[in-house]
Amino acid sequence: MRKGQPAWYEMQVVKDMMGLMGGKALRGVMSNIFSSRIYSGKVALLQVANYLEATLEPENRRALIVADDFTQKYAKKVIQYLEHINMEYKVWAGAKPEVPLETIETGAEVCREFKPSVIFGIGGGSVMDTVKMLMIKYEKPDENLLMILPFFGTLGLRQKVKYWIAIPTTSGTGSEVTQAAVLTDMSRDPPKKLEVLNEELPADITILDTDFVKEMPPFLTMATGLDAFAHAMGSYVSNWGSPFPDAMNKTAIEEVVKYLPRAYKYGKNDFEALSHMQMASLMAGLGFGNTTAGIDHSLGHSFGKLFDVHHGLSVGLFTPYSIDFQYKVTDRWKDLCPIFNIKVEGKDRDELFSEFIGKVKDFIHSVEGPTCVKELKNPRIEKEEYFNSLDLLAEYANTDAVSLTSYRPVDQDIFKKIFECAWDGKRINF
Repeated sequence: MRKGQPAWYEMQVVKDMMGLMGGKALRGVMSNIFSSRIYSGKVALLQVANYLEATLEPENRRALIVADDFTQKYAKKVIQYLEHINMEYKVWAGAKPEVPLETIETGAEVCREFKPSVIFGIGGGSVMDTVKMLMIKYEKPDENLLMILPFFGTLGLRQKVKYWIAIPTTSGTGSEVTQAAVLTDMSRDPPKKLEVLNEELPADITILDTDFVKEMPPFLTMATGLDAFAHAMGSYVSNWGSPFPDAMNKTAIEEVVKYLPRAYKYGKNDFEALSHMQMASLMAGLGFGNTTAGIDHSLGHSFGKLFDVHHGLSVGLFTPYSIDFQYKVTDRWKDLCPIFNIKVEGKDRDELFSEFIGKVKDFIHSVEGPTCVKELKNPRIEKEEYFNSLDLLAEYANTDAVSLTSYRPVDQDIFKKIFECAWDGKRINF
C-alpha cells in the first residue's frame, strides 16, 4: 500500500493531544457560529445580482462560474443576470467527483489568469469543496492544504475574491454553509478521503432555488437526502451540541423524515418537498458544521472510497451504527424519539433505544436505502471481499478527522468491530 503525505489529524501527536483535552474541553472551541448569507426562492438570483451591482465597482465585476460536466448547463441561468449588471464572466467546468487533489491547482491557475472578484459554485458537494480549495490556492498559493489547522487563526482570504456564492444542485451536503471540504488524495493506494477545515470556507452567499435541483434523479435525491439525515443525526447525538446547532439539527431531522420520501417518490412534481429538502440540507449543514459530524462520516468516508459507494449512501448506511456506538455514553437520542412517533414514557432505556434504532432503520428503508452492507445492490459487495478489507477500512476510518471528535473514545480495533457489525446489521454490544 502506497501512503501519501499525512494530514495534520493523522499524526499521533494530535491524537494524543485530543485524548488529553477530552471532548468537553474541546466543545468550548465550538461556541462560534459560521454561516452564509442565504437567499431562497425564485427571485434569489435577481436579488444577488442587485447586491453585486451595488457593492462592486464596474471594473471589478469579474465572475468565475465553477461547475462540473453535468452542472455547467445551469451556468446559463446565472449568466443572464450577470449580463444584466455588465459583469464579465468565465465558466470553468473542471470540478470532478470526490475532488482529486490535482484538480485544485488546475482551477487555481484559471483564477490566476482570469482574476475573478466573485466565484460561483454550481453543483453538489464536490463542486462546493472544489471552490473552497481553489480559492485558498488562488489567494494563498504556498498554503499546504493538508496542514491547515481548524480553530486556530485565519488564512486571510477574501483579498482577491470578495464573494464566493454557492448554488447547490443537490440537497444533502450542506457544504455551502460549512467550514469543511473533503478531498481525495489519489497518490495513496487505495485513494483516501481527506478533510480541510477552516472558518473562512463557508460561502459568503447561498442561493436556494428549486430550479437547480428539480432534475435530480431518484437515486441522487435519496442518497443526498440521507447525507443530510446523517449530518443532523450524527451531530445531534454527538454531545457537542449547543442551542443554535441543536435547533438546526433537530429541525433538519424533522424535515428530512417528512419530506425526503415525497421528494424521492415525486421529484419535480412536488416542489414543496424539494424546497423543504433544500432547507433541511442547509440546516443540517449549519448543525454539524458548527459542531461535528458523527463517526458515520469516518466509517462512510473509508467505506465509500474503498468500495466506490456514493458518499450519502455510505454515511446513511452507517448512521444507525454511529448512534448505537454512542448509546453507552449519551441519552441525547431520546430527544429525537417524538420525530419517529415513539412514546418515551413507561419504557426502560434499552427497550426504548431498540425501538428508536429500529425506527431509524425503517426510515432509511422507506426511501430504499441500505442499513447494512449486504443490502447494497449497486455496487454489490461480496462478503469475502468486504471482510478481507476490514483492516484497511478500520485504518482509514481511524485516521479520518471526524474520529478525533467522537464523544466515546474510538480506535482502529473498535472501528473494525463496527464494520463487522455493519455487514449484516448486528447491534453493537461492546
